[in-house]
Amino acid sequence: MVLTFNRPERMNSMGGTLLADFLAAIDEGRRDDRVKAFVVTGAGRAWCAGADLQAIGAAGADEHGRRFAAVDDIGDVGRVVLALHHCDKPLIAAVNGVAVGGGFGLCSAFDIRIASEEARFATVFIKRALAPDCGLSYFLPRLVGPERAAELFYSGRMIDAREALALGIVSKVVPAEELLPTALAAAREYAAMPPSAMTYTRRAIRRSLDGVSLADQLAFEWAQQKACLGSPEFREGVQAFLEKREPDYSKF
Repeated sequence: MVLTFNRPERMNSMGGTLLADFLAAIDEGRRDDRVKAFVVTGAGRAWCAGADLQAIGAAGADEHGRRFAAVDDIGDVGRVVLALHHCDKPLIAAVNGVAVGGGFGLCSAFDIRIASEEARFATVFIKRALAPDCGLSYFLPRLVGPERAAELFYSGRMIDAREALALGIVSKVVPAEELLPTALAAAREYAAMPPSAMTYTRRAIRRSLDGVSLADQLAFEWAQQKACLGSPEFREGVQAFLEKREPDYSKF
């Protein structure tokens, strides 16, 4: 499933119905067995520019602050990040332009980030007198290590796609015209894999981020592996190996 943030006039910032529409689309795709992977990109010059500061300015910063001080533990964007984190299907961010602030946070929640040469990243929060949100303080230290994350948070500086690649924020950088074809090729590759094993693999990776012990992770792995060993997908994989052919998981 290809999803596009479509507020190019506001750099795909998180205003209007963008978050609600995105969450609804992710939930729909999660429930649809025909959807094997997600590719998310942005319209125009941005992937997602974070909070809609124009809307906040129009409403008044004081009023905005009071509204969001209400009883809400994680906010709308927190619910989106959790939906991404617990999604059982591969998530690929095709980062076509800037991903800053909360947009960088959303991007960091994906499994894989493929960047256009025009992509740019910045934490930026500190420059707006804000602390990190959208999960970025959780994901970024895990991507680049705590010291590099601290430098990016404390400075709020913009980094280009090549530096993002060197830091481990993205897995690949391609020319702009090759971005979507590259992301779609990856999605098709993952979609051809056995769906249950893909789900279990993603769950194991995500669970490992939560600070579990090695013993707990080994038990979790083995429970999933036993489910895989009894699956028709495993039987197809073994049969294909014995028959010296490529397995066909399209029927599962």
